[in-house]
Amino acid sequence: LGLNTFSFIEFMRKKRILLLATILLLIGGLMYYMGVFARVRIMEKEMGPYVLVYKEINGDNKLTKKTIEEITNELQKEGITPYRGYSYYYDDPKTPEKETNLSNEAGCILKQDDSGKLDTTKFKIKEFPKQHCVVSNFRYKIGLSVMLGKMKVYPALESYIKEKGYKTNPVMEQYGPKSITYIIPVK
Repeated sequence: LGLNTFSFIEFMRKKRILLLATILLLIGGLMYYMGVFARVRIMEKEMGPYVLVYKEINGDNKLTKKTIEEITNELQKEGITPYRGYSYYYDDPKTPEKETNLSNEAGCILKQDDSGKLDTTKFKIKEFPKQHCVVSNFRYKIGLSVMLGKMKVYPALESYIKEKGYKTNPVMEQYGPKSITYIIPVK
């Protein structure tokens, strides 16, 4: 009885270790897949022009995704397929008094060919002109990528802008099928 009990306990201990190792490997693999370990690359380049169809949002930034989906659906009803979704953040979310009253806009970027098809009485439209910007990309795999990208890319952009002596400006996030592009116009 004593030998069999010892063998069973040893077997269960090995099984737990194997299970724990498997879970850790899966978590590590998922984190790698989502870009958690990827190096943030920052570049300066000309971006734009973009035709933007948008709605203004005052309050929680969590409304961004829903707003982009609404505008995408409205545009598709008009026979227009948006190029990308985007959000433009005007306030620093780290400012405590702004946490519940953040100001941003969200919507879609159109292909230049589609801009003439729009009913301008139905949509808010503006142009993001061609301009010099600080740009970075982050993998877009699942919804969690948006949060991970902000946690990883924003501090790097902030350091870069400070190092270069640029004025802090609003941040545009463009949501593509494979990546999120962070764009900060600089002068």
